[in-house]
Amino acid sequence: MIERFILDKNDLSYWLRQIRKNASLIAPVKSLVGDVVFESLEQIHEISLDHPLPPPSVKEFLFPQIETMFEYNGDEIKEIIDEEMRVVVGLRSCDASAIKIIDRFFAGETGSDYDMVHPNRKYKDPYYFSRRQNTVFISMGCNVPGAVCFCYNLGAGPFLDSGFDIQLIDLEDRYLVEADSEKGKGLVRRYDYLFRKVETGDLEDRFEALLSSISKFEKRIDLRETGQKIKNSMPDSFWQWVAERCFECGGCVYVCSLCTCFNIVDYNFSNQSGKRCRIWDTCLFKGFTEMAGRVIPQEKKEQRLKRWWFHKILYYPEQFKTFGCVGCGRCTITCPGHIDIATLSEKIMGWR
Repeated sequence: MIERFILDKNDLSYWLRQIRKNASLIAPVKSLVGDVVFESLEQIHEISLDHPLPPPSVKEFLFPQIETMFEYNGDEIKEIIDEEMRVVVGLRSCDASAIKIIDRFFAGETGSDYDMVHPNRKYKDPYYFSRRQNTVFISMGCNVPGAVCFCYNLGAGPFLDSGFDIQLIDLEDRYLVEADSEKGKGLVRRYDYLFRKVETGDLEDRFEALLSSISKFEKRIDLRETGQKIKNSMPDSFWQWVAERCFECGGCVYVCSLCTCFNIVDYNFSNQSGKRCRIWDTCLFKGFTEMAGRVIPQEKKEQRLKRWWFHKILYYPEQFKTFGCVGCGRCTITCPGHIDIATLSEKIMGWR
């Protein structure tokens, strides 16, 4: 059951300072050139909570771009398991929703009958879940969604009803603090002297803030309709048209909070020593599925784009009962060819 409290805005900095004594504190900060990125904090005043959604997602703190799995020297092998305590503050509802989904991916859920018959035989990724169990996420409800956002249509925002650690909702002079997970509740109870009980007026203000946020969404994307159309009536010529606009830069995948493709690379320092790393990759790249004998099943760009779209819109719902998209709009900002999820969904629905 969700526990709710009120935190005065003036007490937020103090609460975060106390948290930082026992864990690394990660939050959005402005870089020297004005970009907002998630970084480990040196100074609490550097936090930028009043910002558009930062281009990088917070998945990198659970699933790093480059991750050493083990090192070896002769016969000695040392597995690298990250057990650092982290608190990530300032992510948005869409990212918190994405974390729930990638938790299931790294827990080995296949969506098949095998999961039901053999629930204890799933492979639970130890590298991911070591970070996950030692990380608390303090997300922010979106009072003012961005121009590219459509999380509301996917049930991923602007406020969440469950499945988060801690959610802060801005009520002008105070935050409504909602704790759902046991880790989140513990982080509030430890500093209970900072919080007061919720009153009826606070919940009414939350409802008004939610209605106001919903009314501000500029994009209304229905991926269920998009899925039906690409499954039943989109010709090969459409995917060729999409491929002509794809630069194969991988930007859409790397900023996506749900893409989890990776490769495994061995680095040999000598005949006796080296390391194995997991690095981000993308199924949109030609060599991703290269097999023995240099056979590439999806050699044409339009085939890979079609597969990626089918995965996001059709296969994800089959496996996880949700789309492979949380409506954050990052790909809209990033894609130079304007074939992002939202733009292309609109194009698909108008295609004749």
